[in-house]
Amino acid sequence: MGVVLSKRFSRGAGAVVTVALVAVSVLFGPASSAVADPGEDFYRPPNPVAGARGGDVVRSEPFAADARARLAALLPIAEARKVMYTSADAHRAPVAVTGTVLVPAVAWPGPGPRPLVSFAVGAHGAGANCAPSKLLSSGVLTDGSSAPMAEYALLDLAALLGRGITVVITDYQGLGGPGGHPYLQPRPAAYDVLDAARAAIRLGLADPGAPVGIWGYSQGGSAAAAAAEQARDYAPELDLRGTVAGAPTGDPVAALRFNEGKILVGVNGYFVNGLIASYPELAPRITALLNQEGLEFVRRTAQQCVIGSAVQEGFRTTSGYTVGGTTIADALQSDPRIRSVLDDLVIGGTPPAAPVLLLSSPNDDVVPNDSVRALGARWRAGGADVTETDIDTPVLPPALGASASGHNLAAVLAGAPSVDWLTARLTHR
Repeated sequence: MGVVLSKRFSRGAGAVVTVALVAVSVLFGPASSAVADPGEDFYRPPNPVAGARGGDVVRSEPFAADARARLAALLPIAEARKVMYTSADAHRAPVAVTGTVLVPAVAWPGPGPRPLVSFAVGAHGAGANCAPSKLLSSGVLTDGSSAPMAEYALLDLAALLGRGITVVITDYQGLGGPGGHPYLQPRPAAYDVLDAARAAIRLGLADPGAPVGIWGYSQGGSAAAAAAEQARDYAPELDLRGTVAGAPTGDPVAALRFNEGKILVGVNGYFVNGLIASYPELAPRITALLNQEGLEFVRRTAQQCVIGSAVQEGFRTTSGYTVGGTTIADALQSDPRIRSVLDDLVIGGTPPAAPVLLLSSPNDDVVPNDSVRALGARWRAGGADVTETDIDTPVLPPALGASASGHNLAAVLAGAPSVDWLTARLTHR
């Protein structure tokens, strides 16, 4: 049976996005245009992508010397490489995905080979310039709405690298490369995360016998949770020791509803675009539910990164975007064929084989805490080893209660203790 430990992380303060934007903009300079995309050729996959195993390396290249030097001023890295590798889409068809491998400058102090962590980032958006590998190598970029975007996971990356752990960061499908981004779809996210670890090993940047961990928060927490479920069957050769799943969205529809009228309501657009990309046969049924404003909303968000979505779309409700005047989530649920697909996107049906640290905050204003609890309950019912931890954040005043402040504060507070937990799993079985 799984174990539930009622822990609470102490309160503190921070702003992940602000720290990243300030630090990166100082070192990398002004935002680069969305049109001038550095290294664009790297992100064009071969056509077709066929006959390869998941995690095979299509191509890789080191960061440019100046970009690597600037990144090293933020992170304790010895080597940084971009990689394109093979993975699988929602239907297990082969697809090319890009990512980044960061090898730390410090030695691994523990026993055995240096561990490898497959790192799943939180929501970055849906546009071409939202890919973590582009942000890490180029600094601050602009999206299709001309809003700036920087990599905001620097604190957690630094914590892992500082322990002597190699980190591979998937861009996810559809970010960086062509095609739609399957936002909050568990299977492609799981494949991206697991195949990224395989790619790092096949590049020779991690030992084939290295202990492997998975780390993610928010959208990344969902991807980490899905990867934990799929690892035993999809990538059994990986020595997975543990998964940190912070604020995972176990039920995408619940998350869409929860963000109505809040700063991140634009995630509805990411989800609809991803649904159409993965299930094109549903496109006529989905678009029939949207009015002209809804179609424009979906078109806009396809080009936005998360900051642009917050600025351009924040604090609206999607009931103004549907033909029937309901929210987008309710409109999608009203169609039986779409609903059957949505039901299949709920995480929790397969108990992970390796231990999981499940993090949530009762005051999270982006991911509903009860959906995280429900995910843990489903896993424990299947016999999984689950440690559930509350992140102790303050109740926010009404003016901040829809601003993602509670969600981001919980991310800051969870960082160091979750890295401690994962490092312990990587050090000892």
